[in-house]
Amino acid sequence: MKPSLHAKIHLWIMALIILVGLGLIAQGGYMQAKAHFAQFLIERAFEQTLVDNQPHKPWSWADTHPVAKMRLLQHNAQGGQQPLGQDLYVLAGASGRNLAFGPSLMLAGAGVGEQGNMIIAGHRDSHFMRLQYVNVGDMIELYSATGQLQVYQITATQVVHETATEVLDQTESSKLTLITCYPFDQLAGNAEYRYIVEATPLV
Repeated sequence: MKPSLHAKIHLWIMALIILVGLGLIAQGGYMQAKAHFAQFLIERAFEQTLVDNQPHKPWSWADTHPVAKMRLLQHNAQGGQQPLGQDLYVLAGASGRNLAFGPSLMLAGAGVGEQGNMIIAGHRDSHFMRLQYVNVGDMIELYSATGQLQVYQITATQVVHETATEVLDQTESSKLTLITCYPFDQLAGNAEYRYIVEATPLV
């Protein structure tokens, strides 16, 4: 017996839903692959900078370059420190385009290795998602483009309204400020709050 028109329509709708679902899965896989490949290119550019001390773009049309490598270290049960996720490469200039590829240094703040408030921003749903797990006393290792290592200790974490721009103010003493949107589990745009991690250098 031939299927009815209603049954045919139902089958076509189901097939269309399956195709759309497969398309979304493929698109998600492509975006993940693209993000991983971008990290590889950024890492390679930073390694080239360590060799010749010159800025290198991760790809020819990029308007930024990596300026530091950052590693978050978390206290473990044995009293030591263990990395919290993979190393992060910090890009110059916290534009929306740069933030899509990694945490980025706000150029209005102090530069890497300079005295003052060095501010690094990142997205809460990707590179800076791990900030929700850091605690006061944890460490941050920051390698400059010249290979110099500066270790910071986290001294405070706080949630502030987006209007609390004083966290971006410059300071006479050196400090590191990490900033991302908050809360971490609410990924809708236009977040009103920011999660702030403050750290001071260890001499």
